[in-house]
Amino acid sequence: MLRILRAAILGTILVSGSSWAQANLRPDPTPRLPPQPGQSLPLEDALFLRQAAAASQGQAELGRLAAEKGPDDAFKAMAREIAQTHAKLDEGLKRLSSARTLPPADQVKPQRADQFGAAGAVTNPANTQEGMAQDAAKSLSAASGEGFAKGYLEAQLRIHDRIVDLYQTEASHTPDRELATFAITNLVSIQKNRDALRQMAGRFGISAPAEGQAIQYGDPAKVR
Repeated sequence: MLRILRAAILGTILVSGSSWAQANLRPDPTPRLPPQPGQSLPLEDALFLRQAAAASQGQAELGRLAAEKGPDDAFKAMAREIAQTHAKLDEGLKRLSSARTLPPADQVKPQRADQFGAAGAVTNPANTQEGMAQDAAKSLSAASGEGFAKGYLEAQLRIHDRIVDLYQTEASHTPDRELATFAITNLVSIQKNRDALRQMAGRFGISAPAEGQAIQYGDPAKVR
């Protein structure tokens, strides 16, 4: 039933924009099992909630910096939209987390999940990095003008490649219907933000495709 739901939602996404024509939601080679009564959430799902929340945290500060230092209104509007997207995501992730029994905190780590033979929360282990938005905000706090704009765009392109990988993997693999729906539907706004970043990057001489393309599994989010 969950597979049918994924297909239906993905079909809606596909007709909503050409950039989704190459979305790649693949079956999990090591399927996760739904928790039984009294059991905690699968480690990979708990990892998604943690890493997705970490990816969204720090975006408010990046948005504040962009509102202050952005070179023009179009740039500031793009940054504001991204910050608003992540504020919404953060609220949803908190709601999902509070409604579930999570594993002990010392188990909710990528390396711990691997010890249990899990596929992991993302397809590329490099994409489990946390604190990227916070680190970007810190490094950009003293920048200004075109230097700020370029640094912001390069950081956000890296961050959003990882966020797309994170949400795509969760949408493909989770047995939790609500988590799958959350991941699939929010990929639309995340992809839209990444497209806007790529288009803006061209103004500042940063090489990035003008239109978004969903990351292909097995080779996601190459570091720029």
